[in-house]
Amino acid sequence: MTSKTVFQNAFKTFLDFAINSLPSTQGGLNITATAPGGVGQRPFTNKAGVLKLIFVSASSLYIGGLIAHKGASYLEENEIFVPTDEDDDD
Repeated sequence: MTSKTVFQNAFKTFLDFAINSLPSTQGGLNITATAPGGVGQRPFTNKAGVLKLIFVSASSLYIGGLIAHKGASYLEENEIFVPTDEDDDD
């Protein structure tokens, strides 16, 4: 066999295994429905969502600023980048 047919057979075997390993519903689909126009259950809400957003944003900004500060200090200390103090206000 050529390498192309070996690859095709291996790929077909893999696909058959993947398709057959999917869970199947023996008794049909389990779908819960309400009457037309009926009101379903209240969806899940995360009560601390805004607090988590503020915490993650603030901590990310702080850590990013700290990394930038340390990087700038390293560059200036090793004289890789030294800002000039020239004033062009003439």
